[in-house]
Amino acid sequence: MRRFILLIISFALLAVALPAPIRAAGLPSLPDEALLTDPIWARAGFGGLATAFTNRTRYLLALDVDHQRGVLTGKARVIYVNASSLPQNEVIFRLYPNHPVHQARQMRVNAVSLNGAPISGQVRDANATVYAIALPAPLPPNGTATFEFDYTISIPANSSFFYVSEPLPMVAVYDSSGWRQDVATKGLDYAYTESALYAVRVRAPNNFGTWFVGSLKGGADNGDGTTTYTIVTGPVRNFVLVQVRGWNVIEATGANVPIRILYSGDPVGAQEIAQISVAAFNYFDRVISPYPYAELSVIAMRFPSGGEEYPTLIFVNNDRTYVYRRFITAHEVAHQWFYGIAGNDTLRHAWLDESLTQVAAYLFYKYTAYGSPNAAEEYWSHVLTWYNRITTARPINTALDDFRDFNDYMSTIYGGGAVFLRQLGEQIGDNALLAGLSAYVQQVNLGVGTPFQLFSAVQAQTAIDLRPTFCARVGIMC
Repeated sequence: MRRFILLIISFALLAVALPAPIRAAGLPSLPDEALLTDPIWARAGFGGLATAFTNRTRYLLALDVDHQRGVLTGKARVIYVNASSLPQNEVIFRLYPNHPVHQARQMRVNAVSLNGAPISGQVRDANATVYAIALPAPLPPNGTATFEFDYTISIPANSSFFYVSEPLPMVAVYDSSGWRQDVATKGLDYAYTESALYAVRVRAPNNFGTWFVGSLKGGADNGDGTTTYTIVTGPVRNFVLVQVRGWNVIEATGANVPIRILYSGDPVGAQEIAQISVAAFNYFDRVISPYPYAELSVIAMRFPSGGEEYPTLIFVNNDRTYVYRRFITAHEVAHQWFYGIAGNDTLRHAWLDESLTQVAAYLFYKYTAYGSPNAAEEYWSHVLTWYNRITTARPINTALDDFRDFNDYMSTIYGGGAVFLRQLGEQIGDNALLAGLSAYVQQVNLGVGTPFQLFSAVQAQTAIDLRPTFCARVGIMC
């Protein structure tokens, strides 16, 4: 089933003859919880993975996109499970559409209920990204509480493109330090999230393409120029909704799962992105671990940061040279494994996805038809762009808040971390490094990996004692 919908408006003469339908108000109904385990999201043989997440926090969403008014209206039912070993007196939610990167408070909570009774929350930061709800009684370990939120998110009015990431109140991560309330501003990643099940209904205009994390279960025409789409995601770290009008689609060929390229602008560049997506996907699917989802979407557009990753959906910049398009596409595809499958604390251990993604894509260049002669000169030149900007040598395992600024972070994580891992491969052999990366991904498997897990996975592949190397370069195992 397709995750996207590009509807061709037919019967044009009839549409002229009849008055335009009036858009009815109101949200679609929330999906039934049974949809959370519908296997439509999964590649053959992986549908059972969702079962492991049915006793964890999960999300049911109803969204209505109104382009004329410039508003996304939402209802979220959040079935929160206290997975900690301690009773909880409050639950912290993250309102990520309000993060400073968006330059405005886009999300507003209008009403909240707990187990059917109205309750209020409290904003805890200046940007309104942290929303705390005090519980009337402590919730014991493994206890469940059901929250319902009514909210709105501002979107560009009458635009031909927009996307909203994390368009819902998300339960914050609770770890050994307590509820994570970081408002990260020095790097590209700002959301630290855990895998969860989502079932979503989206009501959107028929003349827009609707793309999203997950797979399409079905659609129902509302008779007013909108259709309600039902989406099932399986276990994913976050959800994103994309709306486009007048864009084109390429159905890539040769991939182990369907890969579709949504693009605006240059069709030649989009076709190049399709080719590299297929080659990179098949390589990582073979040498790292099998991809569990039914499909992958690639959105090729003028993208300021170069690219962005979500489970089952990536953005890549198609407004640069062929060499850059190849680099950024391979990097973002690799994130399906290093971030999507093997998650990590993106704010304290960012290198576990960004540095690993850099070296994995380098190895893809080195050991496939893209050729070893190109690997150092072409892909590696982008790594060195950041590596050569290092002015302060830091351990790779440095938390985001401890970097001086964006350049300090990028040069260490995207440059220094990749150089360390390439040198590690030269020390123990690339095959041993790949085997370690594969073992790490399969061990984490939709959870949150740690630096120690990666070290252990790689150390198991060699008789060389890697503790001195990891101590000196990463800052662990000292």
